[in-house]
Amino acid sequence: MIARTLAAIALFSAVSLPAAAQYDDSANINAAFAQGQASEERPETANEYWTCAAFWHVWSDFAADEFGEAMMAKLAPPLAESAGREAFTYWEGQAALKMGLGMAELDAETELYIELQTDKAWDLAEGVVWGEDYSFVSILGQCAPPPAQ
Repeated sequence: MIARTLAAIALFSAVSLPAAAQYDDSANINAAFAQGQASEERPETANEYWTCAAFWHVWSDFAADEFGEAMMAKLAPPLAESAGREAFTYWEGQAALKMGLGMAELDAETELYIELQTDKAWDLAEGVVWGEDYSFVSILGQCAPPPAQ
């Protein structure tokens, strides 16, 4: 499950010291995303849906600004800024539906969970920016929304 992946990544991230990458690492990002997509792990619970929403929200907040237009053009289409926003919206909606709630009806426990997952996503995103750890992008691959029908 995604929770196990996050626990392993947190342990790895705690012992890794990032060093800024000054090169085009779009191939590494695309490979990590493809690895996540190829994984059999998919979100199943409402909390895992919230995790996916948080990770996609963070991706759409930082990727285009951090990597720039030229590198974003080299990334897999699901990693485009607009696709990231759509994935965030998709998972946020799926989580609320699974819980039988509207966004204005979230309880304090769910809001705290979302906040913690967003913080975790920002921590892992740093590894991508520094070119050291692409596990964040692998999780995005696991959280790729199903194709539109």
